[in-house]
Amino acid sequence: MTATQDRISLKLVLFFLLLHVVNQIDRQLIAAFAGDIMRDLDLSRSQFALIAGLAFSGVYAFTSVAAGLLADRLGRVRVLTSGVAVWSLFTALAGLAQGFWTMLAARPLVASGEATLVPTASNIILARTPDRHKAAAIGLFFAGIPLGIGGSFLIAGLLGPKLGWRGCFLMMGLIGVAATFAVSRVRDPMLRASDSVSITGQLSQWWDLFRANRRLRWASLAMVFLHAHVAGSPFVQLWLHDDKGLTKTDANSLYGTMFVTFGLAGAVGSGVLTDWAQRRFAMDRALSCMIVLTALIPLIVAYRLLPAGEPLFLAGMAASVLFMTMLYGPVFTVIEAELPPHLKATATGINILALNILMIGGLAMAIGIGSDWLATEGRTDAWTWPLLGADMIAFTSLGFLWAAYRAGRPFNNSNRVEAA
Repeated sequence: MTATQDRISLKLVLFFLLLHVVNQIDRQLIAAFAGDIMRDLDLSRSQFALIAGLAFSGVYAFTSVAAGLLADRLGRVRVLTSGVAVWSLFTALAGLAQGFWTMLAARPLVASGEATLVPTASNIILARTPDRHKAAAIGLFFAGIPLGIGGSFLIAGLLGPKLGWRGCFLMMGLIGVAATFAVSRVRDPMLRASDSVSITGQLSQWWDLFRANRRLRWASLAMVFLHAHVAGSPFVQLWLHDDKGLTKTDANSLYGTMFVTFGLAGAVGSGVLTDWAQRRFAMDRALSCMIVLTALIPLIVAYRLLPAGEPLFLAGMAASVLFMTMLYGPVFTVIEAELPPHLKATATGINILALNILMIGGLAMAIGIGSDWLATEGRTDAWTWPLLGADMIAFTSLGFLWAAYRAGRPFNNSNRVEAA
């Protein structure tokens, strides 16, 4: 690939990074303005929890699969353009909500639009990026998560007093609508699924490949189980306050700073590191990712068990953020290499469904139930042990990464199904 093509690829990644930042800001604004929204719309805690949680994540998980299937059949740019328009329009309309029901009606539609981004944009990036830079490119794209989360709270702090939460929702919605026109002009000469293949047939093709291709199967399971650690992130502020004794303000400030700083380093750095290790030492990305994540485990355990003032506690917090953000570049790249072009977005959507339902949704609920039970027993560490239990589930993903590496070794290639 020429230097000119490399520059085109970088511009494309940066464009999708900005779109991912907008995506995450629109998703997180409701949390950043939680107090104002609850007051203005007269919401109870349970009503707000439904709007901020299940009304979004449940729809997001299942729509991701539909978005992947449609993207492989109709074209990734078409599906993404429609998705950006839908999530932006309903972000703006959410700013006009007058009560619980109108806000509740908007959130699933924001989710359905946002669910189109990762299955489409990640695979466009991988298709247009040379192999030596794939993990770095996808890691840069996923840097939109920490940047967007941090950006939503910056908007709430800086623009909230001037525009109010409604004005900020409208502003972000208009930015997204404008971005729709730019998205529609992205070129993506993809190979689509045959029109003669039904949706059921498309899913059947993915399932047959998932069962037959050991490297694809283990890498996909690693992606899902790594998100067990992510499942604890909604409870971090409560854990830091209730179990570790920090004020809520200090907890927000400390964790927010750590997440932006080390989240950006993890998302971008892991891709650069694993790409470099593959070029320099011919080290498989699954193996290099596994080695780095393994080194973080002792620090994460220390983070859960040590007092908040200990130096190792802060190092462990940084390690926790790195563990959550380092997986995207290398693991997505490993998975993508095992898939034929017409199943790439479909597979991404299915992975998003699995990790949202099993980990971010289901495991998070288990953490909450476990913490409630320990609190009724009078424990002062009621959040710590459920969170550490989720961490232990996440650590099992390292075994899946090892298995993915072993399945990809040259002498094991006879056990693999070719993706092309």
